[in-house]
Amino acid sequence: MIVGPYDATPEMLAGLALNAWDSARLILRGFPREEPAPPAEVAARVLRRNAGAVLRAGEGHFRFLWTADFGKALTGAWQTLGVDYLGAQIEFMTRESARLGRVPSCFRAARGFDMPWHRGDGLPWLVFAHAELAARRGRGPDAEQARELQQLLDSYEREWIEDGGLLSRRMRGDWVDTIRRPSSTYNNLCVLMMLRRAPELGLRARADADEFSARLLADRWRRTYFRDHADTDAFSVDAAVLALYLRSYPREVLEAAADGLSALKLDEPWPMRVSAGAYDPRTVPLLTRLAPGYHRAHWLHLGLMHLNGLRRLGRDTARGRAAVEALIARHGTVPEAVETDGSPYRSPFISCERGLTMAAGQYLELVSRPDA
Repeated sequence: MIVGPYDATPEMLAGLALNAWDSARLILRGFPREEPAPPAEVAARVLRRNAGAVLRAGEGHFRFLWTADFGKALTGAWQTLGVDYLGAQIEFMTRESARLGRVPSCFRAARGFDMPWHRGDGLPWLVFAHAELAARRGRGPDAEQARELQQLLDSYEREWIEDGGLLSRRMRGDWVDTIRRPSSTYNNLCVLMMLRRAPELGLRARADADEFSARLLADRWRRTYFRDHADTDAFSVDAAVLALYLRSYPREVLEAAADGLSALKLDEPWPMRVSAGAYDPRTVPLLTRLAPGYHRAHWLHLGLMHLNGLRRLGRDTARGRAAVEALIARHGTVPEAVETDGSPYRSPFISCERGLTMAAGQYLELVSRPDA
């Protein structure tokens, strides 16, 4: 059932209750204290604890698997969780998505579902996960999974990618899932990633990756920054970070994007503040107004994606890495989102998650993956 922009499901109601309970606990007692350990061991411990029937997004109130979170954690998670476990997760997501006819934003062991609404980054990160899995296995998906992926891709293109254009303005859901951004540049960069990686799996896309890339750059790039979505010229933080992480464009574009982020000091004192300014009120639904600072706080996974992207440009990441490690040491876990003073983001409605899977995976990628 749709209530306003929200998919009202049993999982959403459970998620709201868990959020409220965890928020109260965090406000009253803070994070549970853990045995001190080196940051890499803390991150690996987070992944191991979250690896159940599905790879949960967090240790507290994020008790489900988020498709995009899984993809962002994946590169750093292989060594800790292994190809067999992660491969089985990818295959489960594909089977369940094929049954639903779309890639949902979330999964539990019994089914997939959208929470709080459908998102445009699900299929792109699932394609990314399959391509990474194929590289590690030395073979692509089996015939059934390949058929299911092709059907999902065909459906996605028909529904969401405009002929000769970009992602439809009708798609307003992405990882910033308290804000409704029409055709966000982040989502479009995810689509570009999908179009580029689909041929590795033998998938055939209607849209041409090079043409889509050129259209996206012409429409969203403003010489020193990406604009946030189709209806604004506002600076986009997550688009710049994702472009750096995925190496979406030639070096001169990425260098300018990195300089733009640096000039605004969005990675200070902690990597990385999600928004350079207030969101357009038209994109902010009712429940978000109960926790207006949540997606303006410093999010570690975004900061770590930024650091991974900077390293690939050959830039120094020592200060940012030290800041992340200081937060992990201070809290004894890998937090989701912190305030300027380093304390966890708190509100009665939703508060900082602990043991965030995608941040743990991104940290392990930073400290272990050779530069490519």
